[in-house]
Order: sequence, then structure tokens, then C-alpha cells
Amino acid sequence: MTGFQFATRISTLRKEIGITQEQVAQYVGVSKAAVSKWETGLSYPDITLLPKLATFFNLSIDALLGYEPQMTQENIQKLYTQLAEKFSIQTFTEVQQEIENYVKEYYSCFPLLLELALLYLNYHKQAEHPEEVLNRVVELCERVRHHTQEYKYVHKAEIVEATAFLMLNEAEKVLELLGDHIQVEFGTENIIATAQTMMNRPDKARETLQISMYQHLFGLISSATDSLMLEVENIEHFDETIKRMELLIKEFHVEKLNVNAALVFYIKAAYCNMMQQRHEEAMKMLQLYGRLVNSLTFPIHLKGDAYFDLLENWMRKEMALGDFSPRDVASIKKDILANVTDHPILAPLQERQDYKALILNLKHHLNLT
Repeated sequence: MTGFQFATRISTLRKEIGITQEQVAQYVGVSKAAVSKWETGLSYPDITLLPKLATFFNLSIDALLGYEPQMTQENIQKLYTQLAEKFSIQTFTEVQQEIENYVKEYYSCFPLLLELALLYLNYHKQAEHPEEVLNRVVELCERVRHHTQEYKYVHKAEIVEATAFLMLNEAEKVLELLGDHIQVEFGTENIIATAQTMMNRPDKARETLQISMYQHLFGLISSATDSLMLEVENIEHFDETIKRMELLIKEFHVEKLNVNAALVFYIKAAYCNMMQQRHEEAMKMLQLYGRLVNSLTFPIHLKGDAYFDLLENWMRKEMALGDFSPRDVASIKKDILANVTDHPILAPLQERQDYKALILNLKHHLNLT
């Protein structure tokens, strides 16, 4: 929507119910010429006439004006993808202006505001002043948290806002927002599944538990990945984490479900091994990273498999972007390569032949020079 669609709306509505401009004019108390100007877009009715016009056509004022304050989930997904792709072909400032136009137009569409905040989060490094963009993320999330009535939007806003605070090096604000301790989690999934079974809905119960397993699987991998840096001094525990996660990634075919989770784990494991001066172990992790990259097809999608075979409807309905990646393909490819070529901790490996071969292979597969 790029503005009110009043002219088109009133003309279409009048013709649909088969009345003349004169009849509309008589009911509202204006001239036929005034109605004609409304329909051609030359003028708009006085604001005091809108309730009467809306009543005449049996519509709300928003519907009469053609104004839609909420964007559908499908359109949010399409818009996010379109804007993400523009970051690879336009300047950040140009895309930012378009994003802010949507913010103004849909200021009460909280699902959209959240996705635009996430978009900023994913591309803020391209801005001339990244900190300003991260602060804008915080502003958008604060609006959602303070005005929405839906818990799922509040929760997501907290996570996105906290991530922005981390990137701004404002750890205190993260803990103010999320708290400084973890409570015992009393999951509802099993209770819901039991109730669904009691109501003779076993298929729905299976779906509920499968979604629960899927989410816990990737929660475990994410936590293990973040724990690596904290276990650098504790070699035994560090190696055990690597061992267990390798088994988990292999047994659950994580590369087919959410390859990014495995890529992040292997690259961070490589960095941590370099911190320990264990170059051979680091190369092993980089080789695993490279093998995963070679298996990639673009665009990347989240998906289920033969085991997680009940996720499709849930992903489409509950995940804001469906199964789409939150970033455009060009940016993803550049970052996949940069993870190996640009991080200074890997500098000691640059003269190794296996490292050089890995870089060439990555460039070839990603079609990057």
C-alpha cells in the first residue's frame, strides 16, 4: 500500500451496489460534483463525512479508505526477502529509507516491525554508522514490547533487542532485559500433546512433540557452540563437547535440517582450537566446515527430513520468515568465505597447503573470486 485507496474504493463500491454519484451526494449532503472529484482523486471528503459514508456503504472507515494497518504474514515474508536482496545491489541508505517508509505506514503492525528490526540486525554492518542502526533496532523492539498484547511478539522483541545490546557492548542492559539467572523450564509441549491424545488427535500430538524435539535439538547445538569459548582453558571438557556435538550433528543429519547451525559450530570450534595453539585440530574443524559448504545449494532453507516429517505446516505458520534464510544469498556466500579468510586467529594457517586448498575449494563452490 502506498497511500489511501479512497478514490478507487468509493467508485468501485458505488458501482457494485448500482447507485449513482447523485444518490451518494444526496445521502451525504454534498454536490454531485464533489462525489465526482472524490472518485477521480482530485479531492477528499471532509473528515466529518467519513462516518456517514462508511455507514452508507456498511464498512469501517479503514475499509472505506482502503487502509490496511496490518500486513499479512505472507506479505511480510515477501517484503523481508525483497528488502534483503536489495542490500546486495543498493546502498544501505537507500534500503533504509524504504524500510522506514514501511515503519511509518505500518507502525501498529508489530509482526512487521519485528521483522524489520531483525532485518536491520542482519545488515547493520553495511551502514555508515552501525551503532545508530542498532539503536533503531532497540527502538522498534521497545515499541513492540510496550504495545503488543501477544506474548510471542514480546518474547521475540526481547531476544532481538537483547542481541542488539550485545552488539552495542551493553551487557548490563541485556541482563536488565532478560534477567541474570535461568529459571527451571516447565515445558508445556508434553502436557499439550497428552491433551491432544486424550481428545483423539494423535496426529496433532505427534506434531507437537516432534516440533519440541526439533527446537530442543537446535537449542542444544547453539548452547554447546557458545560454550566452547568458555571452555578453552578446560581442554578435556572442550574436547568432549566437540565429540558429542559431532555425533549429534551426524546422527540427526543437521546439515539437511539447518546447515547454518553446523557451520557455526565448526567454525567456532576451529577458532577455539587456534586459541589453544592446536592447529591440526583447527584444520580438522575447517575441513568439516568446507565439506558442509560443498554440500550447500542456494537459497538455503530450513526444512524437515524423513525423521522430522511433520514440521512443514508449523514452519509456515509460526516462523515469521517461514523456511527462508534471513539474509540474501550474496551476503551469505561472502560471510561463509570471510569466516575462513578474514579472521585473524587463522593467520598462522595461511601458508599450509591444506588451508590454501580449502580456500580455493570454497571460492569455487561459492562462485567467488
